[in-house]
Amino acid sequence: MKKNVSWVVHNGLCTSCGICIGACAKKAISFIYGKERNIPTVNVKLCVNCGVCYKICPGKGCNINSLSKKLFNKENGINKNLYIGHYLKTYVGHSTNEDLRYHAATGGMVTQFLTYLLEKKLIDGAVVVGYSEENPFEAKPFIAKNAEEIHDSKSSKYVVTSMDKVVTEILNTDLKRLAMVGLPCHIQGMRKLAEKNRLIHDKIAVFAAIYCSVNKTRHSLDYYLYRYKVNKNDVGKFSFRDDGCMGFMKFTDKNGNTIKKVPYMSYWFGTHSFFANSRCSLCIDQLGELADISFGDIHIKPYSNDQIGTNSIITRSSYWDKLLQECHKEGYIMLDEISAQTLVSSQTYTISFKKGGGVKTNFMLRKLVGKRNPIYDSTPTARISLKNLVTELSKCIMRKIGSQRILWFIVRALDKNKD
Repeated sequence: MKKNVSWVVHNGLCTSCGICIGACAKKAISFIYGKERNIPTVNVKLCVNCGVCYKICPGKGCNINSLSKKLFNKENGINKNLYIGHYLKTYVGHSTNEDLRYHAATGGMVTQFLTYLLEKKLIDGAVVVGYSEENPFEAKPFIAKNAEEIHDSKSSKYVVTSMDKVVTEILNTDLKRLAMVGLPCHIQGMRKLAEKNRLIHDKIAVFAAIYCSVNKTRHSLDYYLYRYKVNKNDVGKFSFRDDGCMGFMKFTDKNGNTIKKVPYMSYWFGTHSFFANSRCSLCIDQLGELADISFGDIHIKPYSNDQIGTNSIITRSSYWDKLLQECHKEGYIMLDEISAQTLVSSQTYTISFKKGGGVKTNFMLRKLVGKRNPIYDSTPTARISLKNLVTELSKCIMRKIGSQRILWFIVRALDKNKD
């Protein structure tokens, strides 16, 4: 029998991307929706052992180097960087819409560029992630068909998000040219699916990645509500990042009044490892190396001094690089070219983990206890240090504390001491 995603789940490698569900022609895969993340399960009575779900799964690994070479090596002027992968140019920029820039993540470039493409009829829609109308905390991927829907999806969603329903939506829609926005693992899965499914290949005109260091489990949202003493039923709108560059976690009531604002640095670094998705600790792709264009923060001066927001951008396709520059010329965005080294310097912490000793240490630890690792066609070459070992073991303990709700009791005890 061919392997399917059950093997991936059994070996603790599932990213919860959900692409396997939409990809299954026999509808043999469904989700078990959990507090931490969603887990696919295979109905053996419906499964025909075609192996497609296993082949396209980003959780089991991905031949990023060879696929990237296949996608981009034909581009004139293409470069290769150990940390960025293939690239044409690297930029900094932001939306010229100051309101969007202030309320989107780091500069509003993704939202503004998608709006430009839609207005110029270069795309018919965009796969983005918003929030469910029924639940302001539930991240919901969907196909945005107008500028208002794209703007409603602005800003980061720091929670495991599954693309299961939107893959089906892509297959069934009459729209012919779509932009696909996702995290590196989403892009990996969709690129591999596009190789197997001609309809996906033809409909997705551009793959746009959002930089990702680590994603958080759904469990984290319950903790934030508890930690910051917010009644879930009072919340009409929620955002991980609003009001400025790194911004604030913001809870708003149904009348638009602010209930609570928590500075980004306070909630992110306070819970960074407690609620990290464990599969993220094995990922080597921060910058979306299979995307035509990638967007993210830029943590280096003078750009990090900007209190409103500035993005960094990586282009890998001459066509989409040209459109980005035209977007700039027509006044939608501000854009300046920077060196690849400047961009790499702005991502030092995450790059040193994903391309260095952090991921390599986790590979070693899993191998020692008999667990499978994802297979990539490149692996970190850095030497494992004692610091790496202590750090990654500490993160394992913190993830266990977060998943078992032990952190709730710790915070409650600290609050009682304060009182």
